[in-house]
Amino acid sequence: MLRDIAKWWSRLPVAAKRYIVFQALTVPVLFAWILVPYLMLATGLSVAEAGIVLTAASAIATVVNAIVGRVLDRAEPVVFIAVISLVEGVAYFIYMYGFLANILLLIVVAAVVERLARGFYPVFKVYEYDVYPQEFREKAFALHNLIPYLAQLATYPLIGYVLAVLSDSLYAQITSLGMFALASTALGFLALAWLPRIGVRRIKVSQLLLRRIPEAFIKMSLAIMVFGVAFELCQPLVVANLFVEIAGNPLLGLAYYEAFAALPAVIVLPLILRDNRRYGVLLLVSGMGLIALADLLLGFSYKVEIALLAAMAASAGYALVDPFFTDVLFSTIPKEYRGSLLGSLAAVRGLIGIAMPAIAGFIAEINAHLPFILAAIIVTFAAGLTLSVAKPYYRSFNIADIELAKP
Repeated sequence: MLRDIAKWWSRLPVAAKRYIVFQALTVPVLFAWILVPYLMLATGLSVAEAGIVLTAASAIATVVNAIVGRVLDRAEPVVFIAVISLVEGVAYFIYMYGFLANILLLIVVAAVVERLARGFYPVFKVYEYDVYPQEFREKAFALHNLIPYLAQLATYPLIGYVLAVLSDSLYAQITSLGMFALASTALGFLALAWLPRIGVRRIKVSQLLLRRIPEAFIKMSLAIMVFGVAFELCQPLVVANLFVEIAGNPLLGLAYYEAFAALPAVIVLPLILRDNRRYGVLLLVSGMGLIALADLLLGFSYKVEIALLAAMAASAGYALVDPFFTDVLFSTIPKEYRGSLLGSLAAVRGLIGIAMPAIAGFIAEINAHLPFILAAIIVTFAAGLTLSVAKPYYRSFNIADIELAKP
């Protein structure tokens, strides 16, 4: 296993290696993603009210996705990566003051600022498109997930123990957002100083007008949107609400949930470094099945132990799906339009998902388990769309293998 990791790591270009390490350094800061929804519930908001807050923030900020998508083809992605960390740092500071002063308006402002940062997220895919070698892209994405998951496995139980057991006070948990803000700001400056630039492309306006969108890209886009609905139904707010219901110490339970989520990925991802692309369809099917199973387990979990088992199933599923799913998606995008199409895809998904926090919150208000059951059903539809594109794509590798084997 270690030999496989070392083999493919050595083949990555410097930009890819630094980017993966940067993502791993970002992981501990992302603990704020589960801390903020928990604090919303702990400070008196119901899950439905918290969902409305997040939906209002998404509605205000979603237009950024479309704007960013139009400029990504003509901009240096590293600058945008830095901006994401810097803006998220500002959001965490505002969240802290909002929770301390118990001012709902500040919490809404913080959520808007955080969503503005997420409007730049398509830049990650653009950077990955350029720095991960096409000939072994799924291996690069396996490493891209493996190393950050190792960071998550190492840090989340520790952070959870400090905040939920050693501190054990709402004030300490709220003020910890200041530390997350400082760390996020430092990561922004690190990105500017350390990540290799991939260059600014000067593209004529006429080149940005794609005459015909590839049919395979349309199918994969629909799959992403459907997956997005299922993902939003199981968003951190809904998971936090479930743990408030089933766990004695919800924040510690959430920390262990994320740690258990990292464990199977660390085991499964090295296997992808061994397997050939010809097994891509089988691994996609297996992964999607595990994701649906995980949602069902959460839907019927009344004990923390079942939820932790679900975390492991979901993690193994996403570990199998993500490298091949992204490989298939990128194969459908012409290089000269990768920013425009990825940005537009993020914008459309953002429009569809604007109302999802409120919808998920209201469903969870009815029953804390119901969003996960619905998500399991929706995942099956996304799986069908994905496989309709993945089968012919990976069949081409099987045919190539057969041709090479002929005398």
